[in-house]
Amino acid sequence: MIKTVFLDLDDTIFDFKACERQALAASLTKCAISFNDSDLTAYSEINDAMWKALERGEITRDELRVKRFEVFLSRFSLCLDAAQFADLYMEHLAATNVLIQGAREVLETLSKRYDLYAVTNGYEYTQRGRIRSADIGKYFKDIFISQCIGAVKPNKEFFDHCVRSIPDFDLSSTVLIGDSPTSDISGGNGYGLYTIRYNPEHLPNPEYAIPRSEVASLSELPILLQSL
Repeated sequence: MIKTVFLDLDDTIFDFKACERQALAASLTKCAISFNDSDLTAYSEINDAMWKALERGEITRDELRVKRFEVFLSRFSLCLDAAQFADLYMEHLAATNVLIQGAREVLETLSKRYDLYAVTNGYEYTQRGRIRSADIGKYFKDIFISQCIGAVKPNKEFFDHCVRSIPDFDLSSTVLIGDSPTSDISGGNGYGLYTIRYNPEHLPNPEYAIPRSEVASLSELPILLQSL
């Protein structure tokens, strides 16, 4: 019987692409630069690649925060300070609150049956701001943010911290739900957690990160968890 649920936030609870679009558009507009879809595509590719590099330990969080904008802003023939733009972007991102369809309803349902814990690799300022803006903090027993922990998913140290912080933690009655094969599924599998991939686009699972179960809609989770 399941008692504890670890829930990823970005692209599992938050519609991160929508949040990203809002924050990037607002930041570029503030700098008097018109925004278009190609800007979002370019930034998303840069940002995703650098988060993967962080997960592999190839760059630090502080480096990621600014370097992604150094690369992105090189698209424009303007002299913009990457560090200042990073501050502006994160301020706008912290105010976004777009949720995946059905996320609020499933949080409401699951929080009545299980102990929910948010597990995220994001920055504390933006994640707490978005949780507050979306008014979903009330559903979680605690929120574990890699910046505060000093380790990122999929590293064992991240999960060690979570486990130490949960009274009477039982690995056998815990599941991890997330969208990322690398940080969520691979990390959860390695720690011995029962992993569930949220995979609405039915993307293939890499051999190194096969989830125990998979859902295409968050609405599938209550029935699935009851069956475990």
